[in-house]
Amino acid sequence: MGDVHDAPRMADMLSAFDWSKTSLGPRSDWPASLSTAVDIMMASGHAMCLAWGPERTFLYNDAYIPILGKRHPFAFGVTFAEAWPDVWDEIKPLVDKTFAGETSTFRDMPLLMTRNGYPEDTWWSFSYSPVRGENGEVAGLLNVTLETTDRVKAERDRDAATAELQRSEAKWRQLFETLEEGFVLGQVIRDDTGQIIDWRYEEVNDAWYDLVGIERGCAVGQTIREVFPGVEDEWVLEFARVVETSQAIRFTRQVGDLQRWYDGVCQPAGADHFTVLFLEVTDRVNADRRREALAELGRMLTAIDDPEDIVRAATALIGRTLGVGRVGFGTVGEDGERFVVPSDWTAQDYPTLAGTYRMDDYGGYAQDLREGRTVVIPDIRLDPRTSGDTAPLESVAVRSLVNRPVREKGRTVAILYVNDGAPRDWTPEEVQFIADAGNRTWIALERRRAEKEARETAAFLSSVLAASTDCIKVVELDGSVSFMTDGGMKVMEISDFNTVRGCPWPEFLKESGPAYALEAIEAAKRGETTHFEAPADTYAGNPRHWSVSVSPILGPDGETARILSVSRDHTELQKAREQQHLLNGELAHRIKNTMSVVQAIAHQTLSKAEDQDAVAAFGKRLGALAAANDVLTRDNWSSARLGDVARKALETFGEDRFTLAGPDVMIGPRATLALTLMLHELATNAAKYGALTAPEGQVTVTWAVRRDGDKDVLDLSWVERGGPAAVEPTRKGFGSRIIRMGLTGSGGVQLRYEAEGLSVQATAPLYQIQEA
Repeated sequence: MGDVHDAPRMADMLSAFDWSKTSLGPRSDWPASLSTAVDIMMASGHAMCLAWGPERTFLYNDAYIPILGKRHPFAFGVTFAEAWPDVWDEIKPLVDKTFAGETSTFRDMPLLMTRNGYPEDTWWSFSYSPVRGENGEVAGLLNVTLETTDRVKAERDRDAATAELQRSEAKWRQLFETLEEGFVLGQVIRDDTGQIIDWRYEEVNDAWYDLVGIERGCAVGQTIREVFPGVEDEWVLEFARVVETSQAIRFTRQVGDLQRWYDGVCQPAGADHFTVLFLEVTDRVNADRRREALAELGRMLTAIDDPEDIVRAATALIGRTLGVGRVGFGTVGEDGERFVVPSDWTAQDYPTLAGTYRMDDYGGYAQDLREGRTVVIPDIRLDPRTSGDTAPLESVAVRSLVNRPVREKGRTVAILYVNDGAPRDWTPEEVQFIADAGNRTWIALERRRAEKEARETAAFLSSVLAASTDCIKVVELDGSVSFMTDGGMKVMEISDFNTVRGCPWPEFLKESGPAYALEAIEAAKRGETTHFEAPADTYAGNPRHWSVSVSPILGPDGETARILSVSRDHTELQKAREQQHLLNGELAHRIKNTMSVVQAIAHQTLSKAEDQDAVAAFGKRLGALAAANDVLTRDNWSSARLGDVARKALETFGEDRFTLAGPDVMIGPRATLALTLMLHELATNAAKYGALTAPEGQVTVTWAVRRDGDKDVLDLSWVERGGPAAVEPTRKGFGSRIIRMGLTGSGGVQLRYEAEGLSVQATAPLYQIQEA
């Protein structure tokens, strides 16, 4: 089938069509009503079709051809049902209704047609009108039709687009109103010269109102200078540059009156308009400022040495960071009441609190501070600790405050106070910043004070060492000398310490000195302090005698790191000792001679006495006193070692028969004589009646010092074993009295006569023994 445009015109087809083969018959036989209807249809510019006769023979004009599509020219002259088989079921009732004499009119009636080889949705506006024949009967149907498919589709597309736009607008409006970010659509305002002088809010979302803290609905139509009187000029100028340059910017800026910071993006929107999308970043900016302030504080505290300068710098930094009226650091007296502020930092026109105060004068929170609790008061008129009497605080411009106590050894020793003249909701982050800054400042102050004290102590020790006439040295663990005081170099006659640095210290000494020094070094390594005396020449070769004390110098781990050696020149003392030794020797010799004379006189006088045992005992007692005299003269009659006294008193009875054990205890002259006589009497009795009468008999003498209440007590024990049973004598002679006189001549002796042998316990306060 050819293209519709190639088909003949309908008037030509009407003339050429063989109508005799249809139910209409030859055209010449057509009734006037049919011919008239066909002529009207063919001449019309509107799409029209005609169905005639019982078979509903289908005719149409040129305007109807596009409606038929590929059904043209087949549809011309066939029945209505054959022309439109795919929609016949839908339109047949209408056709029948029309042939029954009714007119039907439809607008945008949808019909699914297959007119071009495929089903398609179509819409039609048409009218079915009955055409009457010569006798008035309904002979045909005239259809005046208009396909509205394109219009209906266009309207549907438009409606869909409109609905989609409405949905989109609703979605974006909802998004616009639910944004967490503030949004502004603004238009700049120009003066007569075209200069931008302000800008107006054209549109803002709810978040904008919330972020700037302004009642909703009062900004649109207003300029920024009307909404924020006194706003910084940069809020106008920067957005003006965006409009003028068509370049977007990012900003972080504060609205001064609001004390809030905002971060956002401003973009040009054309025709003197711009948009702003922003968030409040006050917390972030303040957090950054506090963090940077702590870092700056750390640098300052490291660089500043003077404690007063530390306080001034720290309080100023804290005050500027928080934007408050006053910051100070004061100390609290030991009574917890006296509060001293040397100086503080204040904002312009804000009064200082420098001075001395009573803590209780400023509200009921003083006890909190004494007990180490940080006090945070947003408004003194509302806090129960201060609301009862706000006059003292308000008189010094305090409406809100934070007081941070500093504790040391369980006591509040200082307070960092932060004051402002207006109510203020202190954030936990601000309170923590104050605490951190206060702690760091106090630590720096204590460190500087400690360093100052250390310098003063070092200077003092240096002067002490310089003034000392002792030779003070530091010796390394290997025995080498690493330090010597100026005074030490002077007494050792050393002009340049480098000449002896690193030299082995023991080699400086003579005679037994090197061995003593090595032993002292080993003892110091074990943490022990020792003392010895030894000769050593000065560096210039002059002989000296030294008293040497050696002590460990402990390192951080508690172990010996170095060794301190302090040598004192005892040359003159040693000479005096040697002279004294000669004198003592001479004195001892003369005393012995005197005792020998006394003993000879006694022997000569008592030679005919009946009791020769008593004479012998007298002689032996003189001998014991002579032995005690020997011990005392060794130490210039000042004191003697208990062990030496005991050994000397018992040596004539056989050293192998005695066991002596006890600590090194010094005793006085009187105690030396008393102990010598007591031990001599006990040994004599043991030789006559006790353990020394038997070949296997032994005597154990022990002594020890113990603590009794607030004094030291010496206990001495005499125990005989291996001899006959001890029997208490029936007669108490002079010897018994000597034994019972004890260690100091005042008693304190217990004797036990046991089957195993005699036991004696002698006790006396140590100070009496050493003084006696």
